[in-house]
Amino acid sequence: MYPAPISEYFAPTSLDECLDLLKEYGSQAKIIAGGQSMLPLLKIRMVETPVVIDINRVLELQEFGEKYRDPEKRILRIGALTRHKTLASHPLVVSKYPIISDAAKYIGDVQIRNRGTIGGSLVHADPAADLPVPILVLDGILRVSSKAGEETYSAEDFFLGLMMTVVEEDQLLTHIDIPAPKKGTGTAYSKHSVVFGDFAVISVGAKVTLKEDKCLSPRIYVGGVNPRPQRAVNTEVFLEGKIITPEVLKQAADVLAEEIEVESDMRATAEYRKILLKEYGFNVLTKAIQRAKEDLI
Repeated sequence: MYPAPISEYFAPTSLDECLDLLKEYGSQAKIIAGGQSMLPLLKIRMVETPVVIDINRVLELQEFGEKYRDPEKRILRIGALTRHKTLASHPLVVSKYPIISDAAKYIGDVQIRNRGTIGGSLVHADPAADLPVPILVLDGILRVSSKAGEETYSAEDFFLGLMMTVVEEDQLLTHIDIPAPKKGTGTAYSKHSVVFGDFAVISVGAKVTLKEDKCLSPRIYVGGVNPRPQRAVNTEVFLEGKIITPEVLKQAADVLAEEIEVESDMRATAEYRKILLKEYGFNVLTKAIQRAKEDLI
């Protein structure tokens, strides 16, 4: 099957020009960046649009790097056009924000990682996608612009449900700001999929901070099992303030599997997902703790 006829194609070179087009065409227009989510939907006619806006030439959306010298204010700013390949391999991400690198490495294959963008993945909001979980774990702030101005949303508020976000028809996700981690913080992500690079049957992301061997401010999200990634609040409460041992992590994984609601589908039974949650929960927490200890050296 081929896409329905497209009558207008635009390739703006500035953010203002892009926002002008979105204001003019609104619901009639669709954004194309890497095209790894939108093009398949157009091809099978799940989505039809008379207007396509190609944002690949908008330089403002390609910003990438840390901002601000003050450690208390420092952030990693990721432009919406940043490719998965960059997130998977950039030394800054690998060294300071490894949970993002962990997730990006799992996305599709080399061709998809070369073309796909973080903005497209987050706005598409597939519950089994890789990048929403680390952005939630890291308390990311998402910047959304329109001709009326810019709005910012916490990652928790950004995702509304199955393939639904706060982004309106005349708005564009422009940047993602990630707060720099505190000293002694470790993060990790992993997933189980039917084949490597496929969507997650389950995914787990975690962040922990260690102080005197005690776990502080843990943050855990699970993807692939609900209409949007689910925060594991009970598991976080269980870990808070505990001295970390393998037995404690095993118990935390049991709590994780108990609190996350799962269902059976064509990819896995509910019972199998519970088993996976225990295994991946333990492994991800172990990796995050290991990285937190390395950060203290």
